[in-house]
Amino acid sequence: MLSRRSFLALSGAVLSAPSWAAITQQNTGATLYASAYSLSKTEHFFGLFDKKGDVIWSSPLTDRAHAPVIHPNQSIVGIVARRPGFFIDFFDVSNNQRIQRIEPTQDHHFYGHALFTHDGSKLITQENHYPSGQGKIFIREWPSGNIVNVFKSNGVGPHESVFLNEDVLVIANGGLQTHPDNDREILNLDTMQPNVTYLSLKDGQVIHHTAHEQDLHQLSIRHLDVNSNGVVALGFQYQGELWDQVPLVGLSRINQPKMEYLPIPENIRVRFKQYCGSVCFDQSGEVLAISTPRGGFVAYWHVNSKTFLGVENCRDVCGLVATNNAHEFLLTSGNGKQLLNNPVQNQTVMVQNHANMHWDNHLRSIKA
Repeated sequence: MLSRRSFLALSGAVLSAPSWAAITQQNTGATLYASAYSLSKTEHFFGLFDKKGDVIWSSPLTDRAHAPVIHPNQSIVGIVARRPGFFIDFFDVSNNQRIQRIEPTQDHHFYGHALFTHDGSKLITQENHYPSGQGKIFIREWPSGNIVNVFKSNGVGPHESVFLNEDVLVIANGGLQTHPDNDREILNLDTMQPNVTYLSLKDGQVIHHTAHEQDLHQLSIRHLDVNSNGVVALGFQYQGELWDQVPLVGLSRINQPKMEYLPIPENIRVRFKQYCGSVCFDQSGEVLAISTPRGGFVAYWHVNSKTFLGVENCRDVCGLVATNNAHEFLLTSGNGKQLLNNPVQNQTVMVQNHANMHWDNHLRSIKA
């Protein structure tokens, strides 16, 4: 907990932090991109790069990190530690200072993802209460970090969440019960029950939830995105045998009782190796992209027609974000590549290849 003096100092720093437009020299059309990266097994960083792929800001980290958190209107970025995560570090890009570290409460850990509310006044985290395995949603004031609400996530392993609107949070309850003493050991493999939950942020009530049929109970729901029509896309990570034929990508709606599964040609499905990474709609909401670092490619679908569009091959690709152009995505990989890809026009452009950099799992855009 911050002291009053520290809180007042931090509040002043946050209030004085310039907007993203000021950081980009008033270029309100500019877009920046945020990602963690590593130079070696012991050298870890958090950085921002521009549309040319040039790193314009970076800061060292104590450990590898997972997903960035972007403040909606101030030049503040955060990075969440990898699961089981015990820190979120926040930086003011304008002065290159780490301004805050938020840690989970006792017996909890983060899942690698977090998000600010639309007005930037609250920070939302998905957390594991590891003695019980219960998933939790914590809502903290920004910048103090004081906890104002704690809700049950309606499941186990709430890995990532997105806003359906200002009052409804959509949660990917992955179903995996773990303990930080050995986080890669799944403690409930036979009883997993992953689900997608639509949670009211007003009172923590479950508005809607949906789950797989029992024969797919080991199909962990990990990452998700939502388009402007309220369609939620879901990426799965199967915990069963590599040769099992299971769906790997799904769609959900708040008024839809069951998940839909998108078609994947079998020769492509087996290349996924049962693992989806990032999930991302394009700017128009018409095209869905799913990365698979284990498979080494990004797969695309036209959402309304549920048509499979094809793949873009890129070894160890996971970072994925929509650009300002319809049907276009920016991809980052563990071998340093930054690619622009449009699956509708079948166009790929190499932005840069930073051979000494290993981009981490998730990528976020910043609109100035």
